[in-house]
Amino acid sequence: MTEKIAIFYLTVFIVLVTLRYMRPNIITFVAFSWFGPFPEEGETLSSFKARRIRYAFSWFVQFLAYFALLAILGIYFNSYFSDAFFLVASFAGTIGAGMAALACIGFSISWLKTIVVGPNPKCEYLAEHEI
Repeated sequence: MTEKIAIFYLTVFIVLVTLRYMRPNIITFVAFSWFGPFPEEGETLSSFKARRIRYAFSWFVQFLAYFALLAILGIYFNSYFSDAFFLVASFAGTIGAGMAALACIGFSISWLKTIVVGPNPKCEYLAEHEI
């Protein structure tokens, strides 16, 4: 079993490295969209953190829609799916929704700290020769 797990993670690593070096396209966008927002030039730290809150909240809403879809499947198509399917699907969804909720709460606390206590600098990108 250990060999299968190692092969799986090696395959995932190779696929992600390959996607990283590809030109931007829809596949790379979908593969790396979970990274979240990046700061923009001249944007304050508090507005960047507010965008991170909205991003985490959007994931939470997506998990709520996922649970709504599971409920509809359970009500109308219960005879087609086994209980094990709903058990695994609800367990995975609960973990995802919990992570999204915790991220939203953590980003909100961080944003509040930046607004109240500071500092609130603007984002500045360094040129390649300044690094």
